[in-house]
Amino acid sequence: MNTRTTALDKLIVSFVNIIPSIAVALLLYSYTDWRVVLVGSFLVYQLIVALTPTKRSIGMRLLRIDWAKDYPIKNHIIFALLYSLSFATAVTWIVFPFDVLLVNLLCIQLPMVLKTGYTLHGYLAGKMYGIRSP
Repeated sequence: MNTRTTALDKLIVSFVNIIPSIAVALLLYSYTDWRVVLVGSFLVYQLIVALTPTKRSIGMRLLRIDWAKDYPIKNHIIFALLYSLSFATAVTWIVFPFDVLLVNLLCIQLPMVLKTGYTLHGYLAGKMYGIRSP
């Protein structure tokens, strides 16, 4: 029986999905601002995922997570844009490193997942959510 993904599943998928972008940022570190490359490569990665037939990222594949239904491409592109914007909070800070990320994770994403079962970007992209295969 398939079950909805948990907050931990979503967090692990995000950590796995960051790895290709970190690799690109490390390769281009000495040529440009690593933050722009990191967020930009994450966006490109997510847009590529949105255009694949299964629309599943590396993290989703490793954790055996599928989309709950066949969402339109428009939803996947909106999801990619919002997911990348959410990811950008990891490299943006105001007072101390990761302060905006902590606000995003603890005050926006976690409460949203616990209350609705969706991340904010999943909800705004058309109530998109994943299911985990046994």
